[in-house]
Amino acid sequence: MTVTLLGRNELCPCGSGKKYKRCCLNKDVVLERAGRKIVLSQKQYSELYTKIYKFAQQDKFNSEREKAKEMFYIVENENTSEKFERFFNTYFIQDHIMEDKKVMTVEFFEENKMNLNKVEMDILRSLFESYVSIYEVKEILDGKVLLEDCLTKQEVHTDDVNLLKDFNVGDCMIARMVTIEDVSILIDITISISESVKDVIANDITTLFAQYEDIYKDIKTFLIHHTHILYKYIQQLLDPTVAEHLKNQREQKSSQQGEVVEDDCNVCSMIRNNADKEDVDACIAFWKSFKESQGEVKGSENGWAAAVEYHIKKESGQTVTQAQISKKYDISPSTLGKRYKDLKI
Repeated sequence: MTVTLLGRNELCPCGSGKKYKRCCLNKDVVLERAGRKIVLSQKQYSELYTKIYKFAQQDKFNSEREKAKEMFYIVENENTSEKFERFFNTYFIQDHIMEDKKVMTVEFFEENKMNLNKVEMDILRSLFESYVSIYEVKEILDGKVLLEDCLTKQEVHTDDVNLLKDFNVGDCMIARMVTIEDVSILIDITISISESVKDVIANDITTLFAQYEDIYKDIKTFLIHHTHILYKYIQQLLDPTVAEHLKNQREQKSSQQGEVVEDDCNVCSMIRNNADKEDVDACIAFWKSFKESQGEVKGSENGWAAAVEYHIKKESGQTVTQAQISKKYDISPSTLGKRYKDLKI
């Protein structure tokens, strides 16, 4: 076997026509530096995540943890839940909106800000704005990968080239990005998906966002408050039993609905499809009375439908939480709470 050692001034064998020192040698240096920065950033994030995780395990957050589980998990099965425990921990720490309208990272920041260093403060600020989204690889560069957020339509760079080494231009993924100092990395979740799956999820979320446009200023804000939606897609993609469970649920609802005649009230339709059978008539009667007294009612139908069922159950003395009802209608407990207050005014 013959080994050829290239001098710095010889032409690079990659075919670029450039001298080796200006071509692949420089690329190697760039990649090596990028790799060191990524390792350091991942270490800094991991150390802070460990602190937040320990903070979130306090007994005072037990009830919030149970609410988060109700919102996050699709299948109530211990073995299935264990598969997604890491994802749930990230959701609980970074996305679950608690009764005080804060997420755990904000609680941690407020209680520990006097003991945090500058890097930790910067990571937390990035976490406050982070969310799970769908990305497509647009360009692979030296030390960076250009991605397009398929939901916000914004282009972003990530320095996490090693993690994406098997991705090609046009490939799609579900991922979450944070910036640590000047380095953008993908954390906790990076799942390759096909273009067809990307299109289905993007269309579903865009349609859902259209129902909330009067509440959220843009789709990024919507995603920050509804990250659980992407986590539910992840569970279906990674566990066929979860997808089968949802399929059976849809078929069961369809058979129960039968030949129900559609009326002009979408809220009534959602109540029929989601509310407990014994509460349907009371919910519809209450909603029609409320709508008649209010005239035009703005806002997403599933938010109003969830608030109506929650109201009827509370009025009849049933034990129920906002997390339980909001999960059925695929909204956040905070949205349900807002609509419930509107009903009580």
